[in-house]
Amino acid sequence: MTDQQPRDTPTATNSPPAVAPAAPSSPAPQAELIPAEDPEDTSDIDRYEIDSALGSDAASFMYPDSVTASILEYRTIQGRTYHSDRYASDYVMPNDEQQLQSVDITHHYLTMLLDNNLFLAPISPHVQRVLDVGTGSGIWAMQPEWVPPNVHFEIADATLTWPWKDNYFDFVHIRYLFGGVKDWPALFQEAYRCCAPGGWVQSCEADIHFYSDDGTTDSEPSLQTWADLYEKGGAQTGRTFFLQQEALQERSIAEAGFTDVRIFDYKLPVGGWTSDRKLFALGEYVRLTLENDLEGYTLYLWHNVLNWPREDYPQFLAAMRKAISNRKVHGYMMVRYVYARKP
Repeated sequence: MTDQQPRDTPTATNSPPAVAPAAPSSPAPQAELIPAEDPEDTSDIDRYEIDSALGSDAASFMYPDSVTASILEYRTIQGRTYHSDRYASDYVMPNDEQQLQSVDITHHYLTMLLDNNLFLAPISPHVQRVLDVGTGSGIWAMQPEWVPPNVHFEIADATLTWPWKDNYFDFVHIRYLFGGVKDWPALFQEAYRCCAPGGWVQSCEADIHFYSDDGTTDSEPSLQTWADLYEKGGAQTGRTFFLQQEALQERSIAEAGFTDVRIFDYKLPVGGWTSDRKLFALGEYVRLTLENDLEGYTLYLWHNVLNWPREDYPQFLAAMRKAISNRKVHGYMMVRYVYARKP
């Protein structure tokens, strides 16, 4: 029997407020408002600084020799590369350099969100084996040009039976797989099987609707088109982009057998519209992530899944760039962290 704990409010200074989940039309009604005044004390955090902070290292990851040729036989669709048909061929995000830059910036802002911590789960400092599922470029497990002796990469389909033995890992870390998984309960059942007794699992997923506490997102229709794209695209592929609406993370984790389930929700601003210094910087990094590869986030769903009018796509991209740069639009996304222990 599982023991699901109440949602917690992070206590770190300047952390975004934690909130309970709600329907998209009325998200987080009891949450504190993010201050939306024009920033007065952020003159030293300009957009050039944000845009150039990561330098060229974001895309300097080198694949290990163990990656086989068949896996690297990527598909090319409208000039972008996607996973091989052998692995996750229905995954709608590209895997080329431009997308990996956005993935690495995402890691940067999520680390900022947690006050320079990589995770919330109270794992032991003497942890021996850690599994990162869906590791992206691997920037959070390795430096760009070298691999520590205690880190190695393995290729496996996380949506199938995992290739590791029972009770093997002390910590299973799963982050930003939304849109890539059909059967979330099965995923966490595998995490439970491979997690050692007393070990922890942590899941982080975003709800990529654009919310606002003051209704300003309504002034940019492209933000609703964005939501429609992911809602209808996820329904078509059978891979939802909105786990929070169905409580899929915490429900699947609890049903798998984990206990001490803890849930943390954060508001993540899009753009530098808030007067809070930390949230201003976070919002600018989120904006940069999107601006860097709006095409990569939307092209496959628009053209290959939903077959929406091709002539409307350039106008949509232009409208989205305008919307996420408009500081009069006080938009944010929701990010949910869930961690739990295997008894």
